[in-house]
Amino acid sequence: MPAVTSTRQTADERRDAIIAAALHAFASGGYMGTSTESIARAVGVSQPYLFQLFGTKRELFLAVVRHAFWRARLVFEEAVRRGPRDDVPHTTLELMGQAYIDLLADRDLLRVQLQAYAACGDADVRDVVREEFATLFAAVQRLSSASDEELHHFFAEGMLLNVWAILELGGSPKNWSLGRLLTGEPDLLTPGGGA
Repeated sequence: MPAVTSTRQTADERRDAIIAAALHAFASGGYMGTSTESIARAVGVSQPYLFQLFGTKRELFLAVVRHAFWRARLVFEEAVRRGPRDDVPHTTLELMGQAYIDLLADRDLLRVQLQAYAACGDADVRDVVREEFATLFAAVQRLSSASDEELHHFFAEGMLLNVWAILELGGSPKNWSLGRLLTGEPDLLTPGGGA
């Protein structure tokens, strides 16, 4: 009978696993409604070990928030590096916008982003969210060389995409209309509705 060997994870690997589990938990329960015990259990570590790595629940939440913003920056940078997926010319902002639409399929990442904004009543959370948002803004500005007006439109559109995606209104950004949403057109109010 062959010997069974197990590989121990490094502290960095455990840290990454905890952030992944915490992202899922905080996405669902928010900062206040998520227990560190449930996160530790999901990863198979003790709660004291979790606190050894992160110190406090707040520090764990902030690590998850930083991770979520880092993922968005990474997706934008990759979209610009890769270029268009088709033979049609696109602006840098269009490339990043399409990449963001693809990223919205990650429901946990989207919900954690919204949970981070909701937790900004806590000054420490607000400071980190503000810092990370400013870093994201600076990255988009650097990558695109877009005007202030173009950047304003890009980020405003991104927030609309967040709302549309979290409400599961379906359709495509090309045919979205706030007016149609507000009039309650049935195909826009059901998941996957609209063309």
